[in-house]
Amino acid sequence: MSTTPRIQMRPLTWLLIAVAVVFVVIAVVYLVTAANALPSFFPGHAAHVTKHHTKHGLAALAVAVVALIGAWFTTAPARATS
Repeated sequence: MSTTPRIQMRPLTWLLIAVAVVFVVIAVVYLVTAANALPSFFPGHAAHVTKHHTKHGLAALAVAVVALIGAWFTTAPARATS
């Protein structure tokens, strides 16, 4: 018999992982796309600006890290049944 506890994944854990993935994608878009090529619904879109929004990308990456930390805290070992 294995003595390692099984990890219980709650719906909140999956939601936080999904949020983290979305914000990592947003961070990559901000870091590799110039402001004039950003989608128009992104904050920071400017028609004639060719700089990158590094601060927006780092902020999105920070939100992703916080979401992953939150997902980690929502996991717990499954309770043993007697």
